[in-house]
Amino acid sequence: MPWHGWTVSPKEARALQERLRPQRILTDSFPPLAHVGGVDVAYSRMTGGACCIISVFTYPELGLKSIAQACGTVDFPYIPGLLTFREGPLIEEAFGRLEIRPEVLLFDGHGISHPRGMGVATHMGILLDCAAVGCAKTPLTGAFDPPGEHKGSMSLVRLRGETVGCVLRTRDRVRPVFVSQGHRVGLESAVRICLSCVRGYRIPEPLRWAHIIARRTVRAMFESAPA
Repeated sequence: MPWHGWTVSPKEARALQERLRPQRILTDSFPPLAHVGGVDVAYSRMTGGACCIISVFTYPELGLKSIAQACGTVDFPYIPGLLTFREGPLIEEAFGRLEIRPEVLLFDGHGISHPRGMGVATHMGILLDCAAVGCAKTPLTGAFDPPGEHKGSMSLVRLRGETVGCVLRTRDRVRPVFVSQGHRVGLESAVRICLSCVRGYRIPEPLRWAHIIARRTVRAMFESAPA
């Protein structure tokens, strides 16, 4: 695993992204799916604390099988394009605590749809040596047209002449999500996996539950009133 330390400056962080970029694998390279994971990090509004939750669901049934968590303080500042250096330490810690390793991880963030092609899904996919997909709620970069209004409609996101993801409608007439390859997954498979993990909500179930549990956990850990 091409591990690197997390104590870096923003300039060093960008240089690390450039060095890791050639290691991306943008075609399917994962075994048949038995489990899909969702990765989300929630932050305390009152303190410098944060919690990462990785939820693991059976696939295609989508039953919640296990949860891993890591909580701590976050030191790296919020800088667009450098989210991995803010969330990476907690994601790495939570991943190490997984009882079941899913074949694919869905990240609440971007993959190659990123100014340097190294969003959190790509970066952590490479570091953790796992197949990863970015499924973000808002765009980060690139140009795109709105997709159709019905579930499954999509339009491509283009950056400097390359396709770096798509805008995907996961429910009729509901705001789309932004899907991009992270690592070891092709775009067609990334879209298929995200759509097949939707159960009546905009966000795929592994990510939706990771977000819910992360919010609950961060409130309990960092925002509960002292006894």
